[in-house]
Amino acid sequence: MGGWGYLPFENDDALDWLDELETGGVDVVRQALAKAGHRYVEAPEGAVAIAAAEVTSASQGNPLGDLPETVATWVAARGAEVTAEDVEMALEAVERVAGEKSELAELWDNADEPEWRESLEDLKERLRTALR
Repeated sequence: MGGWGYLPFENDDALDWLDELETGGVDVVRQALAKAGHRYVEAPEGAVAIAAAEVTSASQGNPLGDLPETVATWVAARGAEVTAEDVEMALEAVERVAGEKSELAELWDNADEPEWRESLEDLKERLRTALR
């Protein structure tokens, strides 16, 4: 994982995925969330799922501070396409990436960086707020 920070867009996998997001619709977000399926989640898929969950949250008016320009542009143009079902899918994806069957969770836990888990709790809360 080429990462320099614990936030959703502070790693190479998420930034590479933004190229797909820029040219794609809501299906790009859904596919990224689906990659955090019920099997073991590899770090790259986990990082992309977290980024997609952040895009989902931002689309519901609950962004994390400053978004990359690509994300802000996408949300302004296509964010209305994100449904409540997508928000539920994003919440489930974040929970799986934070769970026991996740390489990304293992890496962050081994790094002893509690900020990563705190950022996921914040993201989950913002997604839950969108469902209320």
